Amino acid sequence: MIGKTPKGPSGPTAVKPAKTSTSGADSLARIDPAGGTFHAHHGTAAPTRAGGDIDAITPAPAVQVSALPAHTGLAAQTAAPTLEDFWIALPPGLPEPDVQGVRTIEGRQYVTLANGRFVQVAADPETGGYRATRSSERVPSGPRLVADADGRYWQEDRPQAPHDLSDTRLEAFRCDLDFTGIEPGSDGLYRFAGKLYAVIRTRAYQVLHDTDASTPDTQVMRIVRAGNAVAHDENNVYFSTRPGRSEPIVLDARRGWVGASIQGAGGMQRVHRGQAMHQQLVDKTLALETEGLLVQAAGEKRSEATDNWRAQEQGSQGERGALAMLEVRLRQELDLLKAYIGRYVNEQYWISRVKPEGIFRNELHELRVLSVDNCDRLIGASDRRKLIELGDLRGTRAMYEAIAEHLWKKREILQLRQQLVDDILRQSRSSALETALPTTHSMDLQVITSGWVEARSRLLSSDPGDSQSALAQWARSYIETASAFHDIDSVPQQARLAIITGLLDQTAAIKASYENLAFAPDSAEAGVRRQIIEVMQSFEETLETRASRYHREQLTTLAMPAQDEVIDFDFVPNQENAGPAPARRRLFRARHHDVYKISVGLPRRTASGEEVIDVTDPGSVEQVWQTYERRDGEWRRQAPPPDMAVPTLMALANERMGQCEAHLTIARQDEKARRNASNIVEFLGAKAEQLDDVALQLVRQPNAADDEIAVLISQLRQNSQRLRQEGEDIRVRLYKDKSFLSASRVAYLLGQNQIVAMKTHTRLERGKGSNKHYLDIYSLNDRRTGEPLWHAHFHYAKADSAAGDFTVQGGHLKTLEQSGSGLASQRRDQQAGRVHVPIWREAIDSRTAQKIFDVAQ
Repeated sequence: MIGKTPKGPSGPTAVKPAKTSTSGADSLARIDPAGGTFHAHHGTAAPTRAGGDIDAITPAPAVQVSALPAHTGLAAQTAAPTLEDFWIALPPGLPEPDVQGVRTIEGRQYVTLANGRFVQVAADPETGGYRATRSSERVPSGPRLVADADGRYWQEDRPQAPHDLSDTRLEAFRCDLDFTGIEPGSDGLYRFAGKLYAVIRTRAYQVLHDTDASTPDTQVMRIVRAGNAVAHDENNVYFSTRPGRSEPIVLDARRGWVGASIQGAGGMQRVHRGQAMHQQLVDKTLALETEGLLVQAAGEKRSEATDNWRAQEQGSQGERGALAMLEVRLRQELDLLKAYIGRYVNEQYWISRVKPEGIFRNELHELRVLSVDNCDRLIGASDRRKLIELGDLRGTRAMYEAIAEHLWKKREILQLRQQLVDDILRQSRSSALETALPTTHSMDLQVITSGWVEARSRLLSSDPGDSQSALAQWARSYIETASAFHDIDSVPQQARLAIITGLLDQTAAIKASYENLAFAPDSAEAGVRRQIIEVMQSFEETLETRASRYHREQLTTLAMPAQDEVIDFDFVPNQENAGPAPARRRLFRARHHDVYKISVGLPRRTASGEEVIDVTDPGSVEQVWQTYERRDGEWRRQAPPPDMAVPTLMALANERMGQCEAHLTIARQDEKARRNASNIVEFLGAKAEQLDDVALQLVRQPNAADDEIAVLISQLRQNSQRLRQEGEDIRVRLYKDKSFLSASRVAYLLGQNQIVAMKTHTRLERGKGSNKHYLDIYSLNDRRTGEPLWHAHFHYAKADSAAGDFTVQGGHLKTLEQSGSGLASQRRDQQAGRVHVPIWREAIDSRTAQKIFDVAQ
């Protein structure tokens, strides 16, 4: 799965990554990783050494260190001077104080304290603030002073340590938003609908930037009430002149958001910070401009490397070397862009002082788009180089090692790309920026990762080139699962939750197969297996997140369980690049070894007019992995034609029937170990199909009616049915797991007549006011033992509603423990203002609900 990158025009969005081959056998079109150079909009450029290269490393200025003389004549101080030590009598003839309360005569400045005393003050060269001083001092040594809100009196500036804010103090500011499971930005803030939010002890609060109270090193935010005028600034900036309560907070690295003590009217710092703060802003602005110039220089070097690559002969070692250099330049530029974007995001509170909001936002957007483009260029260049390098490694272990390393790096680039696209989508608030967004390839990440799983899986086997090994087959099943997810948005919305349910079951079964591999704990193979399992767990989380989204968006209760939903859809994939239109595809569910799996393939007609589906390598349609045909109303894998003589078939039949007891023993051991039910069923189903294949070939023989052959055919079918029945019995027993909630499993058990229902509560009144509703509870019991397994809850808007008229998504499963503690838990949630969020796996569809009502009558 090295990749095909389409040729496109030179420009910022010329190269887009595409789904690609896992085998590394296909060719790659000539990419065009050239693009426009980013030009920073930062006014004047930062000065550089005359004639110097901006990338050159220059020696740092020398610093001399010497010991402090033993006797310096400095008197030891046992305590810092107090403000009282600086009280003076007011000199005669002083003018009236200025707006800051400072009186100036002959270059000396005096202020009045709150107790009526007077002190001389001078600017602190380190902070720019005022300190008490003596007329004999060149540098003020007294306490720091600040003016009060009116500027009449001054007081000692005793900064207080950040303090925790009580829930009582914050109660009036709370928002009804839950950011659980969402990562904040690097500044500790969450962003939603153009507003900023801080989370304190799991509760969300709207905040604004207090730019006047902030310094270049400390960002001060203001918690505000959403309904007050002060909270409505579109740039999320706090203005003390607007009405509304607020609480100043700062981000503590250890304690999170804590309260801050801010001097001055309305919390605004009115003390003049002087030249020190101004110099800090100047220094930071110059540093920002210098970084912009470094980014621009890196872009120019990348363009030079692109021109050099274009001049090389395709497929030559010269092209390989030029592509390697281009990759180096692209990575250097991406590293600089990452740091530059990080400065924009993390230091927004002071950058907003020197840049208008619109310019700041557009520049940040432009930097992110450039980074996305460079990710695409890097993928294209690395794909092309790797194809050249793999030319002499076909079919070798070294080839799969190279592919695995390459795809893992490609995965990391795609993860970075997706994060950048997510940031663009989250921050963009104008239609102009929306139209400039690059196409996202979020699903490609899963397909690329599945290709890495295949390469690593082949390396775990004794023969990496054996495509029929168990590891190779598991990996291909994972690729098929990831490819089906890639195309899920192309099928009707009402079927997507059922598809996700199937893909989750497939992923869990594949992951369980890897978990059961036996390797020495500290071996390299065990480390690879662990990494593969972690990748699959991440994919499961992605599927769970998507399933939860589909469930939230569902406007009606599902009509049927996932396994009853028809999954057989033709679609044409979105065309992401110029060129021929993509071929029509089919997303379908097929039965194999008594287990249903979802795949995506290319439909076609055979010479006889029969419709079949070819499942191919995702990046190479010429490489067909499996062909499916329609049999008995279902999609099934094509069966190989018989090619053995009768004596050989009879010997094979006896051999396979003799292995049945061993197969059953393995399956029962797996059940005892609580291993994946689908894998056990598939294992026994595969052995049963082997018996069926031999029986079918014997039936087709001219002498099939002979007594010996007829008896053998009957025995083959009996043993096949025995294996299948044991698989189903094991599945039923494992599905009766009280701790696992799944409406699909309940629907399956109801269909197998394995559970009964008993109504235990009728129309219990719950909630108050607009939240008032009524609840029915059913106990779902094991039909054989009568043991309760789960409870089914159904919510109704009215006390006299018909059983089937429960509210939308108002039917769901509960464990016995959850159901028993439900009333107290619900009261606690209501008192805390929390709303119950239904989980998609627990949601009961209308058809399953009706079966529960029927068996309960």
